[in-house]
Amino acid sequence: MIYSRDIVLCNAYAQENPDNFRRCALFVLATVQQQLESVPLALTDICELGTASRFAWGSKSKGVTFLDENYAALWATALSLVRRGDVEALLTEFLRIPGMALVKAGFLCQIFNGTVGCIDTHNIKLYDIPLGALRYGYTASAECNAAKVTRYVELCNGLGGAHALWSRWCDYVAALRPNNWTDGAEVSQFHVDVITGIETGAITDLFSDVEFKPTFKI
Repeated sequence: MIYSRDIVLCNAYAQENPDNFRRCALFVLATVQQQLESVPLALTDICELGTASRFAWGSKSKGVTFLDENYAALWATALSLVRRGDVEALLTEFLRIPGMALVKAGFLCQIFNGTVGCIDTHNIKLYDIPLGALRYGYTASAECNAAKVTRYVELCNGLGGAHALWSRWCDYVAALRPNNWTDGAEVSQFHVDVITGIETGAITDLFSDVEFKPTFKI
């Protein structure tokens, strides 16, 4: 099943204003090496305490600081790139956030406008992806990193695109932990609820005029 409605609701929320975008980016940071079920606690703690949060460890702390200082400008730039239809430039822009790298920057693209995707440890197993395809060298040349961005976008698109990746991941996690999840739809809705912080169902009413399709053709 494809949970496109949930993705597009996240897209509408993320693009609405800079504060929403900041919450989405902090959500992505909160998911780094964190089991999904504990992400709400991690996100709430990071939103309340910032870098003092026990969940803002390692490069996550740098990411939180960067977002605090740059989230409004980052949101504005991201919107302009969406309007231009430049997926690779959007991914590159999100790679500026410490603690993201290709996988999580791709996840933020997925949340922001329904493109790219998150090839995390679950998807590495599902699709048998070599780890080398996911490495991004911050000290490497601009040409080298640009090529890695291109290959990562092509990899996600070749696997069906952001919507298919999201949906299969949700189904996989639900099947992996059946004691915690009824099905993939519940996992997908959980993302919407946690990302937006809006009560289930209310987000659908809030963005009732949103057209349920990706911002970009992929």
